Parts: sequence; structure tokens; C-alpha cells
Amino acid sequence: MQLALFSAFARFVTRHRFSWQRVLWSVAILARMHANCVAEDEPLPTTDSTFQDIVSPFLNRYCVACHNTDEPTSGVRLDHLTGEFADEQLRFWEGTQRQLSKRSMPPKDEPQPTSAERQRVIAYIEAQLAVARRRPAPKNGQIRRLTVAQYRNTLRELLLLDEDFTETFPADAVSRDGFVNTVETLSLSPRHLETFLHTAVRAIDAAVVDTNTPPTIECFQVDFGRTINTTPCPDKLILGANSHLLDNRDFVVDQPKLEKPFLFQPFQLRTHYRFIEGYRGNDTVRGWREFDSIYHAVYACMRGSEGYPKGLAYQTVPQGLLLRPAIPSAELFQIESTYGPKANFKISVRELPDEGEFRVTVTAAKYDDGLLLDDAILSRTAEVRNSDPVIVSGRDIGSSATVKLPTAGIYRIDLIRSQTIADPPPELDVQLFLAKREFSSRSRSTEFLVVRLAEGDLTYRVEVNERDSLERVDFVLLDDAALLAQEFARFERRAPLLGVHLGLRRDCGSTLTPVGSPQRVDNLEWAEFVFQGAIRDYPSPDVEADNVNYLAGLREIGVRSEYTDGRDMPRLAIRSVRFEGPFFPTWPPPSHQQIFGDSTDEAEQNADELQRAAAILERFASRAFRRPTTASELTMLKRIYVDARNEGATFSDAIKNGLVFTLTSPQFLFLIENSATPAAEPLDDYELAAKLAYFLWNGPPDSELTACATAGTLRASLDEQLERMIADDRFSRCMQTFTRQWLNLEKFAVLEPDRDRFPQLTRDARHELENEPGEFLQYLIRENLPVSSLLDSSFVVANEVVADYYGLGDLSESGFQFKPLTHQREDLGGVLTQAAILAGLSDGREPNPVKRGAWFARKIIAEPPDDPPPNVPALSEDLRDLPLRVRLERHRNQTGCAQCHAKIDPWGIAFEQYSAAGRWRTDTVDAHTRLPDQTEVNGMLEFKQHLIKDRLDQVTFSFLKHLTTYASGRKLHFSELESLRDQQLNLRDRGYPMRDLLRSVILSPPFMEK
Repeated sequence: MQLALFSAFARFVTRHRFSWQRVLWSVAILARMHANCVAEDEPLPTTDSTFQDIVSPFLNRYCVACHNTDEPTSGVRLDHLTGEFADEQLRFWEGTQRQLSKRSMPPKDEPQPTSAERQRVIAYIEAQLAVARRRPAPKNGQIRRLTVAQYRNTLRELLLLDEDFTETFPADAVSRDGFVNTVETLSLSPRHLETFLHTAVRAIDAAVVDTNTPPTIECFQVDFGRTINTTPCPDKLILGANSHLLDNRDFVVDQPKLEKPFLFQPFQLRTHYRFIEGYRGNDTVRGWREFDSIYHAVYACMRGSEGYPKGLAYQTVPQGLLLRPAIPSAELFQIESTYGPKANFKISVRELPDEGEFRVTVTAAKYDDGLLLDDAILSRTAEVRNSDPVIVSGRDIGSSATVKLPTAGIYRIDLIRSQTIADPPPELDVQLFLAKREFSSRSRSTEFLVVRLAEGDLTYRVEVNERDSLERVDFVLLDDAALLAQEFARFERRAPLLGVHLGLRRDCGSTLTPVGSPQRVDNLEWAEFVFQGAIRDYPSPDVEADNVNYLAGLREIGVRSEYTDGRDMPRLAIRSVRFEGPFFPTWPPPSHQQIFGDSTDEAEQNADELQRAAAILERFASRAFRRPTTASELTMLKRIYVDARNEGATFSDAIKNGLVFTLTSPQFLFLIENSATPAAEPLDDYELAAKLAYFLWNGPPDSELTACATAGTLRASLDEQLERMIADDRFSRCMQTFTRQWLNLEKFAVLEPDRDRFPQLTRDARHELENEPGEFLQYLIRENLPVSSLLDSSFVVANEVVADYYGLGDLSESGFQFKPLTHQREDLGGVLTQAAILAGLSDGREPNPVKRGAWFARKIIAEPPDDPPPNVPALSEDLRDLPLRVRLERHRNQTGCAQCHAKIDPWGIAFEQYSAAGRWRTDTVDAHTRLPDQTEVNGMLEFKQHLIKDRLDQVTFSFLKHLTTYASGRKLHFSELESLRDQQLNLRDRGYPMRDLLRSVILSPPFMEK
């Protein structure tokens, strides 16, 4: 099959002069071939006389009057059933048999069949279903297009480029099971073809460079420190509304000389500008003015919502710039400030490169900080004093003084007010200097700060806005066992999280995107933290080349101490920020060397030009095709190269033609399982390597997998490879993708919650909560925990943001990293209580038991409800203001709704103790329900206990069904589903370990055969 596809492509192209337009037409031809090559079911046996003589008349007499095309009661049609028992009809046959056996159909008020008639039809259906369960699934190989995510991951690993080239791709369609990698829905439209071609050209142009032209590299650095700049800009700097520019004396902009092992051209930032407007901020002004300073090209600026709740949001000290966590804002117009977190630091710059990789290097440290005290801390650390504290007093206010501390330890610093001060005392603006450390805040209480101090002489200074109101400063030594000392010890162990963002300035805020993940800053010593990305992946301003507005066209590099849960933490100290871009670790860059190979390889360099071109193209195509290239494929690639050279292309450009051709060929765009016969065949080793990689990594096989395939040892080392792949960081791509699609997390992504009712469900919290289910499932599989943990667990897998949302904030110290946290709560544990799922199944205001029940039936126990009938009338407008539960009750009582809702709503009512934000409700709610199997449960705890005790086999089957569907990239046939039920029994005695279940999916025929 794959040879036929490539040969057809080659024949078309070789009959014409090579052009990208003709490539587009040739791929269109292959798209038609792809549609024709998708495996089709084998013809089923002809119907037997029993169906014609007995069953069909029975259905027509007792069923079809209500279950037909025009009037499908409860959404069920039976007039299309035939004696073939095709796969797509089997669920209707199963339902018919079930209803007849329970005598719930026909309805009691309709004519009834005799017992003999009923038993004959039931026996016939049972016999035919047994035949269908044994019927082998048809096998004709498979051609499955890469999903957008798979294409993106493949291109990144193939070309060693970070850039996302898929931003213009059409979204992948979603299958009935919720997956986007299913062959039945992975269409190939003309827009896909055009996008593939355009992207291939862009990607190859980015990967291949002109080695004869030295690159141009921009590099600048901003250093911070009080009065560090001895020659500040004399102009008054301005950057628009709500911008707090750092005093120019406190930062220096420099363009340092880069040391590179190759020749390059330094890019010099412009320092001379001419503007006609914008240089007075938002004031209207028209008049040309010239500016001549690098400080009109690079700015150091604080911006964001005003009013930091505790201490100064930022502070410049001699060592650098101190930052407190940037408290997030919704940034929605007329709802909350659009200027960003309070507060956030950024470097605004007029010139950054338009393309290529970039690197931001931040020199940072954890500040040796003290804990500012407030009423909340003092109330939870109050205790009876059992001994007289050690107190050292200092009376010099406003000038430097020295106190002698008797011992090293944790001290509370008290600001003792004058006796004449009114009660309550006024709030003071306090600046406290302890040796080389500085602390600032507004304070009303006596207790100001807790800090660790060394033994001996300490130089200090206190500055307040009302000097006469302060009598002295007391240094109170705390016992290490004191609650306040323990609070400080926890504070001291925390570490700020450094985040870098890149984007653009707007008049009403900024548009910024994170560069990688935040990095933990644990040490008090300065260290470099590197953030890297592709500049095209970040927002950029769209302005004319000769922009004349002072405030337009500015890029921004945000540097933040990232906020997690609001607990106090030491400040982040920033000494410098350096930008370099385009960033090249070598020249030519790795992307170029990946394609053209090692320039020191004498054999390749000494080969004739065509041999060298063939070696380059063969090496690239083998990696792109995920298998060795065939002789005919290599001949075609060489012909493309020769034709381009004959038309005057350079060696490099001719190679690029072959590379683009490779990236637009079916062998790259499709996962091809080549089948020789309609019978089941084992995957060959290269097909297996690719299938494993795109399942477990959502990306291409690496060199080790490919080497195993080449050596023919992949099957023998399969368990070893599975362990390696599951432990690899790329496994998280599988877990996040599978879990989001299996559990319908896109519903949470588009939810608009009521901000007044659920203020905790912020944009930042939602982002982290959306990742929780995937992180949880990944942990279950890596630890090989029993499948019952999927339903209930004594732990959650959370980071500080998620833990805080669930009220477990004090248990987590992992920053943004997800870690297991043990809890003692009945309302937590397992996927059924995860906020992203439950909130996504609400309307943002009230919980919806129907959505939750339908989701549970479809996703957790694989007993999907029937589609709703198309003719159910909408509720009248005067009922719209009723509570949701009342509206749902009115809806389900309508004709045609009750029967379906009896299979849905009881499941959903068990979730009633959870709000529309997915959190445990504190009000009294009725969560008592009689489940469809007639079991009564009251609330989530009893519900989970019932599922683990009585429905665990079905939950396991549902997990296996969805995981196998995702892994194989197609819907499963009836016989395969029955085989899964038998297969899972092998693991039942061990509680269905999760990693073993995943392994069983990989070893199953739907995965291993074609």
C-alpha cells in the first residue's frame, strides 16, 4: 500500500516540471487514494429465514410503530435493523433483547406478544449476538493522518526547532468516543493540503540556513541596583497609563560583547528616534520630537493592578530588584483591572528579532528575607508566654545605630509606639534596614517582622513617615518551638518561582505568554536561569515600519515571582536580565546540522555531489517516514534534486526541494500500516515502533525505538521499552491528551463561571485544575496502582494552586509541580471529585445532574445513553428563571424523556454535593438516589463505595475500551469489545493494576495487528 502511494506521487511529479502547485495537486490525488484505502468491513453473511419469517414481523407488529424514522421514541429506531447484525446495529439489538427480557417493552398499554413469541425472538437475538461476538474484526491495514498535535511534535523532533508551525491548521474533528486521533474522523480537506505544503516550506526555510552568511544576533542586558547607573538619561521617561518606570539611576542597559565559536554580526539597538505623538503618554500631542538614548529603546517598568496587600510589590536595593509574587488579575474590561497582575515587572523594548529561537537569561537569587507580620499570622501563632523573652532595645530612630544580639536565632522585631499615640495607633510607612537587608511595609501593629539574625553587633536603621510616633525598636528572641518561630521556619523554606513571559505592550495592559515553565529559586547566592523559545510563538505588535507613535510597537519581556496560593514567601531578587536572539548554540545551527550531517565526515564530504545529496535526502526521509526509505523513494528524491539543480538551484536549495517533498508525502503525513491480505497480520517492527511512540508520546519514535526495530529486537524488549517510555517526560503528552479527550475536559476549558459566586475559580486556577486529571492518571499508571484508585484515593495529585483550591494549601510545597498529597477528606480522591470535570459539567452557576449523569454513564461505565430525540419541545420562556433542578424535573417529565432520564439522572444526583465550581458544598443538599441497578446511595462516599464493590469490572472495561480506542486510532468492533472483557479478567485478582492494564492494551490484537 505505502509503495503504491509513493509511486503514484512520484509518477505524477516526474511527468511535470517540479512546482509546489503541482505538489498540491499530487497530494490531492493521494488524498483520494487515502479515502479509498481506509479499511472497510468485509461483506456480512446474507440474512437467514428466521429473521424474515419471525423476527421482522415481530418488530413490525410490536416495536416499529413507536421506534421509526419519523417518530423515534426515546431516540431509538428499530426499523433499520436487519438480520446481518452489522457492528453498528449491535447496540440496538442488545437493547432490544434487554427490554424484551425485562418485559419493559412493549409498554403495558400496548398490544403484547405471547410468551412463546417473546422467547423465540429473545433466543434468536442471543444466538446472533453470540455469533457477532466471535466474528473476527475485519483487517485491511490502516492509513491514519497525523493529528495536529502529532504533526507539531513530529516536526519539532525531526527539525530540532521549538517553533509551532501549526497555528493555522484546521482543528481535528472529534469522534463519537471523544477522540481526535480516530481514523474515521481524520479527514483530509483541500485546506489541509494547502496548509501542509505551506508549513513544509516555512519549516524547511527555518531549519536550513545559508552557511556562507554570518548570522545577525541581538543581545542586550539590563542590570539592576540602587544608583547603579552613574549616567542616567536626562529626559523624563514615560510609558503610558499605569506604568511605573524604575528610576533610571537604578538600572543600566548595555549591549555586551558576545563570545561565540563562530563568526556573526552583532545587532546594534537603535538609539535615535523621531516621533510625532505618544511621548506625553495618553495626552494628545502632535509635533515632531527627536530622542537620542538607549533608554528610549529599552525600559524597566512595573505595571499591573494597584494596591499590593502586604509590603511593597517591588523594591530596588543595592544588590538588585526585589519582587513579591505577582497576584493574578482577571484582566477583563469593566470587571477587573486590565493592566495585569499586581504587580508585575517587565522590560519594554522597541526592537526584537522577527524569527528564530531566543534565550532570556535571568540572574536571580532567593532574598534572605523576613516575614512581615499581620493580624492573620499573629492570631494563628498566639500563645501563652511561659518565660521572659530576651529583648534587646534600640532607641535611635531615623539614623543608623547598633545593637548587640546575645545569640543567633529567630527574632521578632517590634515597633514600640510613643505613650502619647492615640489608640488605635495610626498606620505607619516603615522602612527597616538590618545590615544589608531592607524591609518595607505599612504597619499598624506593634509586631512588625520576624527574621533570622546572627549573634553579635547588628547595624540597623528605621525610617517612618511619623518619626515622633515611634519610641524604640525591640528585638525579641523567639524560642525555636514557638508557633511564630515555626511559622517563620516554614516561610524560610519556601522558594520563589521565577517566570519569564514574552509579548507586547497595549495601552490598557499587556499581552504576554509564558516562556517555558517557572523555575524554582532555592539559593541565596546568585545563579543564572535560562528560558528559551521560538519568537514567532509569542504575541508581536502589528505596526508599520516607520511607526511615529512613541507608545506603539513595543515588545515586552515579563519577569515575575509567580503567584501560587497566596502564602508568604521570600522575595525574588533579580540582578540582571539578558536577551539574545536569534540564539544559535552553534553555526550552522542544530536544525541545519541535523539535516546536512557532520561537516567533518570525510567520506560524505569527499563523495560526488549527487551521492552526497542522496545521503542527505535518504537520512532525512528515513527519519521522516519512520522507517528505511525504499529504492524507488530514493530514486524519486534524487530526481527532484537533479531537476532543481538543472534549473539553476544551488546545492542547498535543491536539497530543500527534496526536504519539502518529503514533508508533503503520505509517508510522513500518515501513519501507514501496510497490509497484504484481508486477514489479520502482525505489525512490522517499524510500524510497531511508530504506533508505540504516537500512543505513549504523541510523537515520533526516538533513536532507541528505531534501533530496536532495525535490529528486529523490539518485540523481545517490549516490556523494557514500555518501562522506559512510561518513565520518559514525553509520556505526559499522552496522558494529558488522552485524559482531556476521554473525560471531556474541553467543556471546562470553555466554561464561563459566575465570578460573583465562585471568585476562587480564576483564570490561573482553571489552567492548573485542567491539568489535574492527566497528572493524576499519569501517577496511577507510573505507580501501577489498582483501578479502584481511579474512583477513590487517599491522595490527590496537586500543585500549590490546585491544593489551595481544595483547601489543602498547607500540605503542598511543590510550586507548580504536581505531587501526590495525602488527605483525610471524604469529598476528595479519584476522578469523580475533580473540580475541572465537575465544573465543566455545569452551566457556571448551578450543578447539572443530567450532564454529570450522562458523562458518568458514557465515560466511566461505558453504558452511554441514547441520543436525545430530535422532537422534544423546549421549556416555555416563563420557566427559565426557575432553579435548574426544577427545570430539569419539568423537562424529564415530558413525553419521550422519562425513560432516557431514568438511565441518566440517578447517576448525576450522586454528584449533587459538589457545586458548579466543582467544590464540596457547605449547604444541605439531597444527594440520595436510586441508581439504575436499583441500588440506593446517599452522596458521593456511598456512591464510590458501591462502584468499587459492585461495578469495578465495568469501570475497568470502560477504561480499557477508551484507552484501546485511543491507542489503536479507530473505533473498536463488537468482537474486540467482547475480547477486552475477557482480557481484563487476567488482572482481576490483582485489582486491575493500571500500568498492567495499559500493557494489556498494547499486547492486544487491536493494537498489535493490522
